[in-house]
Amino acid sequence: MNAAQINESYELRNERFSFIPENFNRGMTDTSTGLEDDIKPWHWGSIIVKIPLWRFTSPKAEVISAKPVLVKISKGEKLFFAENDNLGIFATGESRNEAISAFNEHLIHFCEHYKHLDWNKATGEAQRLKKIYEDLFKEVRNES
Repeated sequence: MNAAQINESYELRNERFSFIPENFNRGMTDTSTGLEDDIKPWHWGSIIVKIPLWRFTSPKAEVISAKPVLVKISKGEKLFFAENDNLGIFATGESRNEAISAFNEHLIHFCEHYKHLDWNKATGEAQRLKKIYEDLFKEVRNES
């Protein structure tokens, strides 16, 4: 996945967020990647399926999670979307599997980024994400 594809994914995410009213409250907690029990599909325009994942692989690395990470999978007009709001990850693909693969690459990238980020340089949201990535994720295989 190249930088242009990643930027396009987040541009689509921002476009989707523009349709949510400013006073909308999701009631999310900021210490978890999602509720383990909350895996039932729900509707919002199109069907969104929530799937729990524990293992994330890419050509560069493999990461496992101490808790399941709920990934919302939805289908737009042309693309599939894979996202987790608590981790700030939003990925797209032409198929569900491509979207999940892109999600895995994003998660591994951010896991490496936040684990190597110095606590003195992290503020606000970066501190929250650094704690999540340090507490929940462990790399099990490095690039050969």
